[in-house]
Amino acid sequence: MVIGAGLCFAAVFPGCSFLINRRLCGGTLVTDLRGIALLSGLVFVIAMCCEATINPVYEYFHERKLWEYRLFPLHDGNLSALAVLVWTSYGVHLYFLNQYLDRLFAGKRRRVLYKGMLIGAEAPLLWEVLGNGFFLLLVGEYYAYYNPGELFHLTSLQVVPIYMVCVTIGLLVYEWVKRQDLGWRTTGLLYAAGAGFLAVG
Repeated sequence: MVIGAGLCFAAVFPGCSFLINRRLCGGTLVTDLRGIALLSGLVFVIAMCCEATINPVYEYFHERKLWEYRLFPLHDGNLSALAVLVWTSYGVHLYFLNQYLDRLFAGKRRRVLYKGMLIGAEAPLLWEVLGNGFFLLLVGEYYAYYNPGELFHLTSLQVVPIYMVCVTIGLLVYEWVKRQDLGWRTTGLLYAAGAGFLAVG
């Protein structure tokens, strides 16, 4: 049931993102499979590295975790095995959203910073809320339970600045990787590294 919900999430949310961002881009949206796979792989790896680092640091200073994964938890609840579906599907969404934001901030000197701030707010306040609501509806459990309760444990305002920093760094890495014109082998290595990291949890 949980895996089925994860597969459904990985199909529905990127599909909705494609339709919304295509409309925002005036009906034209690039769908390069190599680019989609590369960004999804980067998001998969970078997001998990951030989660495995940030939550223990937060716990050290606050004596409780910022979030706890409830579905297929790994690495002491800091990560979930469903990351292979959830984070990669967010990478697909980000590929589409990035095209709209590139148009929105075209010609801006601090384009990456602006995108990082916007995505850093969108990811927890929209994506995580919808994602947690989706899993609560289908399987009756939070995907990621946030201990601060100001937003019904669906997400937390405390994570927004963290997301902004991590997303901005991730976008800089993505811009650099794109300039290298790396092939499918690098994308495969990203997914293999992410799967290996989950496996040791």
